Amino acid sequence: MDRVAVVALLWFVGWTTAICQLSQYLFNDPGTGAILGFTFALLTVFAWPWILPTRLEHWMHEHPRRS
Repeated sequence: MDRVAVVALLWFVGWTTAICQLSQYLFNDPGTGAILGFTFALLTVFAWPWILPTRLEHWMHEHPRRS
């Protein structure tokens, strides 16, 4: 799998799960939290250059070595 796709998958799963659990804990309504988490992840995916560590950013875009 492509490295950018792996990071994107973890980004969306992480935010969706985190806000879903927070919503379930606070309001006993995980469905709304899942939608809000996915929306938050979608809106913040463009902020990767400012949020992600530089090392991870370089790892995502370097080409794998072929032997």
